[in-house]
Amino acid sequence: MLRDEVRRTNEAETAKSQERLVNPSNSDDKKNSNDTNDGKSDTEKLVEKALDEKVQEQGLPEDDGSDTSEKIEDEIKEKKPDNPDDHHDDLQGSTVEIVQPTDLKPKHLGFTRTLLLAMFAAMIGTGAQFGYALGVMNAPSEIIKNYTKEIYLKRYNSTISDYYQDILYSTAISVIALGGVLGGLLATLLTDQFGRKTGLLLNNIPVILGSVLMVLSKFIASFEAFIIGRILIGFSAGFGATVGPIYINEIAPIRVRGSFGACFQLFVAIAVLLAQVLGLDIFLGREHLWHYLFAVPIIFSLLQCVLLVFTHETPKFLLQKKRRKAAERALKWFRCETDLEVIKAEIHDMEADFHNIQTSATAISIRDLWSKPLLRKCLLISAMTHVAQQFTGCFAIFFFGDIILYHARLRMDYTSYAMLSCGITYLAVAISLVFILDKVGRRSLLLYGFIGMAASSCVIGVTILKSKNIPLFHMIFLEIFAMMANVGFCAMGPGAIPWMLSTEMFFQSERVYASSVAIIANWLSMFAVIMTFVPLFYAVGALLFLAYAAMSCIFWLLTFLFVPETRRKIPERVQILVAKGTVYKAKHQQ
Repeated sequence: MLRDEVRRTNEAETAKSQERLVNPSNSDDKKNSNDTNDGKSDTEKLVEKALDEKVQEQGLPEDDGSDTSEKIEDEIKEKKPDNPDDHHDDLQGSTVEIVQPTDLKPKHLGFTRTLLLAMFAAMIGTGAQFGYALGVMNAPSEIIKNYTKEIYLKRYNSTISDYYQDILYSTAISVIALGGVLGGLLATLLTDQFGRKTGLLLNNIPVILGSVLMVLSKFIASFEAFIIGRILIGFSAGFGATVGPIYINEIAPIRVRGSFGACFQLFVAIAVLLAQVLGLDIFLGREHLWHYLFAVPIIFSLLQCVLLVFTHETPKFLLQKKRRKAAERALKWFRCETDLEVIKAEIHDMEADFHNIQTSATAISIRDLWSKPLLRKCLLISAMTHVAQQFTGCFAIFFFGDIILYHARLRMDYTSYAMLSCGITYLAVAISLVFILDKVGRRSLLLYGFIGMAASSCVIGVTILKSKNIPLFHMIFLEIFAMMANVGFCAMGPGAIPWMLSTEMFFQSERVYASSVAIIANWLSMFAVIMTFVPLFYAVGALLFLAYAAMSCIFWLLTFLFVPETRRKIPERVQILVAKGTVYKAKHQQ
C-alpha cells in the first residue's frame, strides 16, 4: 500500500510540473489556492514527500520517532532558493522543456603518462636542441680556437692573431642566428601544410646533417664545414622553437597549458647544463675528443624519432583537415580516457572554437598590421621585448663566459667549471618559472628581470675594472656571483616572456605575421650582439657591461610604460589596454 501511495504521489507531482510548464500563470494561482486551503507550506510538502521515499527505501515505520524528518527539512532548506519565483523566470512564456547540459568532465584533466611522453618527445628535439646549441661552444672554446689556428697555419703558412681568432670564433657562434631566422619563418608554413608531428620529424634532417658536418670538420681540416653545420643547427633551433610550443599547446588541456608552455624553457636550461658538463676536460672537452661534443644532437634526434612513432598528431590539426575520427582517436590517447562521450564533448568544443575563429576572423596582411595604429603599436611592443632579450647581454654570457672570466683574472683552465654555476642557476630558475608564471604575471616578471639584470651587469663591469688593479680572489667570486644573478634574472623574465607576448597580444588572424616579425627581431638581434661582442669588448672592456646595464634600465622603462599584462586576458582586452596608452596606471595588472 505504501508503495502505491508513493507512486501516485510521484505521478501527481509530474502532472503538476507539466501543467506549470504549459501554463505557468494558472499553475501559480492553483498553487496559491491549494496552499491557502491546505495550510501547508512548500517545505512541509517536500518533507512529507522525502519521508515517504525514506520509508520506501529503508523500510522505516511511519511513526518513527527518529530525527530523520528534521535532517531532511534542514537539507531542503539549504537547497531551497531564496526567491522561489526565480526558479520559473526562464520558463515564462515558453512551452519547451529546458534540459541542462550534462557536465562531462574527463577523469584526467592534467598530466597523463601519454601526455608526458608526447611532451618529452617534442621537447627533446626542440628545446633540448636549442639549449645544447646555446651552451656547447663555451667550454671547448680554447680548443676550437687552437683548431682554427692550426687550419690557418696549414693553409697560409702563417699564424693568426688572437683578435682575429676570436672574430672567427664569434662568427662560428653567430651564424646559428641566421639559420634560426630562416627556420622560424618556414616552421609555420610547413607545419600548417604537413602537420605538427611531421614537422617535428622533418626538423631532425638538418640536425643530423649539421652535426655530421661539424664532427667531420676536424678530420677534413675545414672550418667552413663547421660553420655550415652551425647554420643547419641554427635552422633546426629556429624551426623547433616555433613548432615545439605549437605542438605542446595543441595537445595540453587548458588546466596545465601554462605549465606545459614553460617546459620549453626548462628543456633549454637542462640542455645548456648538459652541454657545459660534457664540455669539461674530464669528459669530452679534450684535444682529441672535442668534436664528438657536436654529435650529441644526433642522439636527441634519434630519440625523438623513436618516441614520436608512439605518439599522435594533434587533434586540432586533424580537425582542421576534416579528419574527425582520427582526432577522436588521438585525443583519447592523449587523455587516457575511455569514456567516448567525454572525448566527443572536447572535440565538439574544439570544433566550436574553429567555427568562431573562421566566422569572426577577417583577412589581414602584413601591411594592415603596420598601417593600423593599434596593431602597429602592439607589433612594436612585441618586437621591443625580443630586441631587449638580446641587447641586455644575457646570452652573451653563455657564448663568451670564458672571455669575460679571463679578463677578470681567472685562469682559462677554470672558466668552464665556473660557468657551470650559471647553467645550474639557469636551470633552477626555469624550474621555478613553471610554478610562478601564472601567479606573478608576465609584465611583473619582465620588470623584475630587467632591473635585476641592470644591477648584475653593473657588478660584472665594476669587478672587471677593479680586477685589473686588485687581483684578489674575492673579486673573481663576486664576478661569478654577478654572472649567476644576471643569468637567473634573464631566465625569470626576458628569456621566456617575449615569446608569450607575441602570441597573447594578437588574435588568430594577426598572430602569424606578428610571430614572423618577432622571430626576425629576435634572431637578428642575437646575430648583432654576438658578432659585435668581441670587437666591442676588446675596444671598451668592462664598459660594455655598463652599457648593457643602461640598456636594461631603458628597456625596464619602456616595459613599464607600454607593455600590458596578458595573464588570463583575451587579446581584445590586451589591445584595449594598449590603446589607452596608460598600462602603468591600469588596475588588476597582476
